[in-house]
Amino acid sequence: MSRLLTRAAHLICLLLFSSCSFDSRTDRVVDDYEVAWIDVHEERALYKGEEIVPPYVFAVGHDSKYIFVKQHPLSSETTEKIDGSVVNYYIIERTKTMYQDKPKYGPLTKEKFEKKCIELGILNVAFDLEYPANF
Repeated sequence: MSRLLTRAAHLICLLLFSSCSFDSRTDRVVDDYEVAWIDVHEERALYKGEEIVPPYVFAVGHDSKYIFVKQHPLSSETTEKIDGSVVNYYIIERTKTMYQDKPKYGPLTKEKFEKKCIELGILNVAFDLEYPANF
């Protein structure tokens, strides 16, 4: 009987924990830069000890000097709906310190992003970390 109760208790715990699971994830970009979210994809942002690019980050790339980010802004802080009609671009100069202490350019339109890349001498921009649209 004791064995049956123990198995029942384990089953109940397993069911409780599985029903309360969160979809949280962290993807390392390079160095200490990471894309992370907890529970909802709408909160996916770029971090380096602190938030650098706010949600909704959907593509990230890098070279030896910069991080490149594509982001759809949230339409409202209260509803957290992703505005898929707008694409913002960011260029972040990589730093070795714990927090971001070098320039961040953005949000930029595609045209301004391309112009800033030329100005900074960035030749090849590749977004090698892409996330599916969840809106």
